[in-house]
Amino acid sequence: MGIRTEECCPMNILEDFGLRLKELRLRSNMSQDMLAARSGLDRTYIGSVERGVRNISLKNIELLCNTLDVDISYFFLHERFSLHTASLKKELERPLRERFNYRVDPVYNVITWQVTGGISRDEIRQIVADLKSACLQLVSGKVKLLIDNRKMMVQGQPIVFQQEVNEKWEELQRWFLPYCEQVVVLCNSKLMQNQMNRLAKRSGIIKVQKSLFAEGEAWLSEDPDPCSFFETR
Repeated sequence: MGIRTEECCPMNILEDFGLRLKELRLRSNMSQDMLAARSGLDRTYIGSVERGVRNISLKNIELLCNTLDVDISYFFLHERFSLHTASLKKELERPLRERFNYRVDPVYNVITWQVTGGISRDEIRQIVADLKSACLQLVSGKVKLLIDNRKMMVQGQPIVFQQEVNEKWEELQRWFLPYCEQVVVLCNSKLMQNQMNRLAKRSGIIKVQKSLFAEGEAWLSEDPDPCSFFETR
């Protein structure tokens, strides 16, 4: 988050911080009430921080970052997002097969899956069961996962997983860990890359996982060979 001077922009540091908080809250599809409940802070306090009328302590910044599942250092990066609400209600009306698909390559011990929209708490349970079943078809300890989240978008805006869905991904990663040799996650933003790295550290799969992101439209649209992402061992 660059420092703005009064000459180039009338926004002060509290307003800038508040906008950044709102951006990340909306990208995570959280309401102020939801963020308040999960962080342990008061909703009116969060509202006043977002409006730039209240100072905030470092301790509360840490609480909010942990609730949004981002590092404090990421919070202050230049990556910015639209303030339009990333509502998943209409998105989740699309058939799941349009938002999630996977394939198994037993020759190379690779499972590739792609997420192209939001995933609900109920849907993640079936997805987890399907992916575990797919993994058990392959050679244990040699499984490679390519997870493509680049097209996780709502109304042209990148989104990240909701907290309850992330909890299920974390459980799945712990289950996958003894089976996996390499894991590659393709991300739609630095926000997602940061979130995926935090998730991988908690689950322990960070030992074999790389989370990748590159700037530019080409990154979001190219269709690379899955095996090109894995190291030859």
